[in-house]
Amino acid sequence: MKKGPGNLYVCCHVGGLHIGVNLDWVQEINRLTEPTFVPMMPAWLRGLVNLRGNLVTVVDLGSVVCGAPVEKTSAARTVVVEIGDEILGLVVDSVGDVVDVGGRAVEGLPSHVPASQRSWFSGMVQLPDDLLLLLDVNTLRTLEADGARAGCA
Repeated sequence: MKKGPGNLYVCCHVGGLHIGVNLDWVQEINRLTEPTFVPMMPAWLRGLVNLRGNLVTVVDLGSVVCGAPVEKTSAARTVVVEIGDEILGLVVDSVGDVVDVGGRAVEGLPSHVPASQRSWFSGMVQLPDDLLLLLDVNTLRTLEADGARAGCA
């Protein structure tokens, strides 16, 4: 089982945000496929997919952290993460490199970041060209039908 958090993060783009998902939690990264619709579910839940015999809940990370769904484009991906005994597919706009944040200062989020957005991240790291927000995947277990929404930059 995954333990996390290590120093390696998969860089994902969601809205105007550069989000890092700890590699210790990531099982795989797939092209965006259409999940099976689940009636009467919140907007952030795209549906369910069968991934080699495992039922995976597909969460639109754009809807969760930005309040706007990820568009279905050729660059969109599903980052499959394992949190305890649960497997989630996180839909993102695109996936970039894996970066090693070891040796870089992990800082808290600035006070001007809205609380509704702050709750999804454990901190941030300054990269040469951008800030990387570190996703706290454990908070995804707390999603509710009226979950937090915030605007992306």
